[in-house]
Amino acid sequence: MLKKSLSLLLVLALVLAAVTGCGSKAGNGDEKEAGTEGQTYTLRLGHVTQVTHPFHIGAQKFADKVAEKSDGRITVELFPARALGDDRELLEQVMNNTLDMGVISGPVFSAYTPVIDTLQLPFMLNTYEKELAAVQSEEMSAILDSLNQFNLKGLGVFEGGMRHLANAKKPIQTPEDLKGLKLRATQSDLVLKILTALGANPTPMAYGEVYTGLQTKVIDGEEINLTSISSEKHYEVLTNVTEMGLFPFPGICVMSQAKFDSLSEEDQQIITEAANEAMIELLGELPSIDQTAVENITANSSVEILTTVDTAPFKEKVMGIYDEYTAKNPLIKDFVEMAKGL
Repeated sequence: MLKKSLSLLLVLALVLAAVTGCGSKAGNGDEKEAGTEGQTYTLRLGHVTQVTHPFHIGAQKFADKVAEKSDGRITVELFPARALGDDRELLEQVMNNTLDMGVISGPVFSAYTPVIDTLQLPFMLNTYEKELAAVQSEEMSAILDSLNQFNLKGLGVFEGGMRHLANAKKPIQTPEDLKGLKLRATQSDLVLKILTALGANPTPMAYGEVYTGLQTKVIDGEEINLTSISSEKHYEVLTNVTEMGLFPFPGICVMSQAKFDSLSEEDQQIITEAANEAMIELLGELPSIDQTAVENITANSSVEILTTVDTAPFKEKVMGIYDEYTAKNPLIKDFVEMAKGL
């Protein structure tokens, strides 16, 4: 009887040791999957634009820098041109940790928080020089950090190009020229308010539907950047562009916070440094990128581009928006106060 009891205890001890050993191995495996120091792995990043657009240029810079800084251990695989979905779908995937990273159009965040809208307050950051200073500020860092409540690690701002007004009917030189025009707007309360205040009839529409909307005259025009007109060939269905620096169009480079937290400190530093450097380089190159876009538009179409329009009458119509938005969140108020001093 005693021998049987001892045998049973021995068997139980062996089983317990085996289970403990398996648990230890599983833990090590989980750590490797999460990306411990020295581990090789791939991060997937999606965005909605074509490969000639600044969002992709910024994403490619970021991917190259990550590869360089990690000696090839970390690969950032890019999925451009809505390959993984539109902006809203991409943002939800990153929030749900089913996609590692995305460069998401700023206005899309307004469905969850108004803080990213700060970058697009009208005529505030109306030059790339101002925007470059603003996105490197402590106030911008605080805004990006606030996204962690949505399981988002805000890494930086990949600018897509200053927004202007374009249409297929007539030149826009005064606010009166906007009356009755159906302009496509990004699905953002702020952008809708801006266009309404200017006298236009804003029509929310997904980015991938704009060309067809212009072609079929469902819309008359759009608020848009030169790089999108060029890369999406909107010049084929537009006649006039008015450059006015209405507001920037930021792509926010975000990563799943859960994914970011799973990385080693070394790899977290690689990711954050690469994003910051790509952000700064892209903004420095945007004047040249815009010029290339203009050259492509004029070479392939008869679109008239106005560059000397007086923006003062337009500014007067939208200044009331500032009070509304600075009251929404202290982070917005702090950012606006900083930006006004630039």
